[in-house]
Amino acid sequence: MRYFIIIVILLAIFCLNLLTRANELPPCGERPTFIDPPWINGQNWCLEEVIRDERAGELGFTALAAAPDGTLYAARPLYGQVLALTDENGDGLPETAQIAIEGLTTPNGLAYFDDALYISGGANIYQFADNELEMLVDDVPSGGGFWTGGLTIGADERIYVATGAACDFCPPDDPVRGAILSYRLDGSDRQVIATGLRQPTDLVFRDGELWTVDTARDALFDTPDSDELNRVTVGANFGFPYCIGADNRPDTLIGDFDCSETSAPAMTFPTHSTPLGMALYDSDTFPNVQGDLLVTLGGSSNQAILQGYVLAAVSFDDDGNPTGYHIIIPEQSAGSAPIDLQAIHYQASGFWPRRPLDVTVSVEGWIYISVGGGRILVLRPN
Repeated sequence: MRYFIIIVILLAIFCLNLLTRANELPPCGERPTFIDPPWINGQNWCLEEVIRDERAGELGFTALAAAPDGTLYAARPLYGQVLALTDENGDGLPETAQIAIEGLTTPNGLAYFDDALYISGGANIYQFADNELEMLVDDVPSGGGFWTGGLTIGADERIYVATGAACDFCPPDDPVRGAILSYRLDGSDRQVIATGLRQPTDLVFRDGELWTVDTARDALFDTPDSDELNRVTVGANFGFPYCIGADNRPDTLIGDFDCSETSAPAMTFPTHSTPLGMALYDSDTFPNVQGDLLVTLGGSSNQAILQGYVLAAVSFDDDGNPTGYHIIIPEQSAGSAPIDLQAIHYQASGFWPRRPLDVTVSVEGWIYISVGGGRILVLRPN
C-alpha cells in the first residue's frame, strides 16, 4: 500500500509539472515551432509544428496516442512501425522520434490505457507494455477492402476495435467486416457489438457511450450529407451497403432492403468529407471545445468542390445528442466576415492538398493532429 501511495504522489507531481510547464509558455509568435498557415483563431490557441518527415509519405502517421508521461505515439502503417516521440530539447513538444515497435501488420489504431499501448492492424491486436510486445488477437476479420480501423478501451476494461468493409459497395460476405468488435484485455471473449458499417476509422467513448464515424460509398456526388457520426449500441446495424444519409433512405444501386430496421446516424457530415480520426476533448485547457468530439475530416477525392480537409469539433446538448459541428482548422473568420472554405483551400491556407488524419489530446489538454506528408501539429495555449 505504501508503494502505491508513493506512485500516486509521484504521478501527481509529474502531472503538476506538465501543467506548470503549459502555463509558462512564451507568446505564440515567439516560439520557433509556430506555423501559419493553416489559419487558426489566435485568440483561442497557438498552432505549432511538432515534427515533419516528408519521406514518410501521405500515410506517414495515421494514428496518434498520448501517454501520461508526455510520450506521443504515432503509427506508420506502411512501415509496420509505431514511433515514440519525446521532448529532448525542453520546449514541451515531443519532437524526437524513435522506433518503439516494428514488424507489425499495418498498424492503424492506437489506444493508451493503464500503462500499456494497444495497437490494431490487419488481423492483429497487440499490447505493448514494459518494452514488451504481446499479440492478443490474430484473427480480426480483415483482408482486401478497408483497413482495420479505430481502437479504444472502455470503462468496462474491454478492447473495442472497428473492422473495415471488404469493398466500396457490395453485400458483405462476412458479417463482421464493417463491424465493431469487443474483446477482454487479454484478447479473449470476442463479441460483435454492431454491424453495417463501411469505413469506421475511429472509436471513442463519451459519457459512457461509444461513437464511431463512417464514410459513404464513392460517386455520391449529388447526395448531400451522407458521411456519418454514429452512436454505437449493442446489436445496431447501420445499414451498409443498403441505406444512406441522415434519413437512412435506401441506396438506389442496391436491391430491396428494409432500412427502417437499421440505425440512422446521430449526425452527418458532407458527403465524401471522409471522417478519419476522433478524440474526446475532456480538458479545461480550451473551454471553447470542452466536452466536444474532435474529428478530422480527411477530405474528398476527384471533386471540384473540396469537402472536408478540416479539424472539426462536434458539440452536444445536455442529453448527450450531437447538435452540430464547427471548424477549428482552418479558421474561416477574418474580423467579422467569414472567408469561403473553398477559397481557403485553393490558396493553401488550410490543410489541402494534405489530409488531416488523426487527432489526440495530451494530459495538458493540448491537441495533436497528424497530417498527410509526415507532419504532426499541435494546438497549445497562447
